[in-house]
Amino acid sequence: MLKRFWSSLDKKYAKICLYASVTVIVTLIVVCLLYWTTGFWSRLWTIFTAVLKPLVVGGIISFLLSPIVDRIEGLFSRRKSHKWDRPLAILLSFIIVLAVIAFILVILILTIYKNISAINFESLLSIADLVQSDVQSLISTIEEQLKNIGISMNQLGGYVTGFLSGVKNVITTLFFGCIFSVYFMIDGARINRYWKRAFRIITSKKEEERFERFWSDADRIFSGYLRGQFIDALLVSVITGVVFLILGIPDALLIALLVGIGNLIPYVGPIVGYASLLLICLPQQAFTELISGIIALVVIMIIDGNVINPRLLSSNIKIHPLLVVAALIGGSALGGFVGMLVAVPVAALLKLEFDRFLADKEKDSI
Repeated sequence: MLKRFWSSLDKKYAKICLYASVTVIVTLIVVCLLYWTTGFWSRLWTIFTAVLKPLVVGGIISFLLSPIVDRIEGLFSRRKSHKWDRPLAILLSFIIVLAVIAFILVILILTIYKNISAINFESLLSIADLVQSDVQSLISTIEEQLKNIGISMNQLGGYVTGFLSGVKNVITTLFFGCIFSVYFMIDGARINRYWKRAFRIITSKKEEERFERFWSDADRIFSGYLRGQFIDALLVSVITGVVFLILGIPDALLIALLVGIGNLIPYVGPIVGYASLLLICLPQQAFTELISGIIALVVIMIIDGNVINPRLLSSNIKIHPLLVVAALIGGSALGGFVGMLVAVPVAALLKLEFDRFLADKEKDSI
C-alpha cells in the first residue's frame, strides 16, 4: 500500500519534500546544540579573538617593516648572501622604529614638562592648604557630585581597573604581535609556499586560481592601505607641525603628533586635532591661536582628503564613504583600535570579491 502511494507521487516533488524535511531537522539539531553549548562557544570565541589580535598586529607590523627590512638586507647581501642577513635586518628595523618612538616620547615629555613648569605652584600650595583643612568635606562633595551623575565610588574604581586592564591587554597584544611579525618576516615566503601547496592538494585547479587571485588582492589592498595610511599620517603630522609652529600655536608639535596618530583611522584625525586645540588653547586663553589653528587644520584636512590621501590609496582602496563608516563601527566593536585600523581594507577586499562574484555570474548568464 505504501509503495503504491509512493509511486503515485511525483518523484521530483517527493525528493524536494524529503530534502526540505532533512534540512529542517538538521537545522533544529544545530540550533539546539548551539543553545546547549553556549558557554563552550563563548569560551572558544574568546580564545579565537585572543589569538587573532596579536596575529593581526603582527601582520600589520610585518607589512610596514618589510620594505625597510628588504632594503637593509639588500645592503648586507650586495656582494655575498649570509644566513644572518635577514635576522640582522629585522633587528635593525626594530631598533630604528624604537628610536623613532623614543624621539616622539621625548617630545611628549618635554611638552608636558614645559606645561608643568608654567604652573604657579604657590597658588597650588595655598589651594592645597585649603583642601587639607576639610578633606572629609571635599571627599563627601566629590561623592555627592558623582552620585548626581549616576556614578558611585565603586563604579569609578571599576572604570579605573578596566582602564588598567585595557592598557595591559594592549601591551600584551603588542608584545606577541612583535613576535609574530618576526616569524612572518623571516618565514613569510616559506609559510606562503606551504599553504599554496596545501590548497593545491586539497582543491581543484580552478579553486587554486581563485585562491591565488584572492591572496594577491588581499596582499595588494592591505599592504597598500596600511603603508599608505602611515605615510599619510606622517605627512599630515609634519605639515600640521610646521604650520602650527609658524602660527605660534601652543604645544604645536604635541597637537601635530596627536593629529597624525588620529589620522591613521579615517575621519578620526580632524576630531583629535580640534579636541587637542580646544584642550590646550582654552586654558591658556589663546583664543586668537585657537581660531587660526582650527582654520589651518580645516585647510590641511581638505588638502589631505582631496589630494594627498587619494593619491596614496587610489590604486588600492575604492570604497564608498558610507561603507567606510559602517566598517569602522564594526571594526571598533570587534577589535578596538586594531579592528578600526584593518576594518577599511577588509571592507574594500570584501567589496572587490563581491563585485567579481557578480561579474562572473553575469558572464555565465550571457
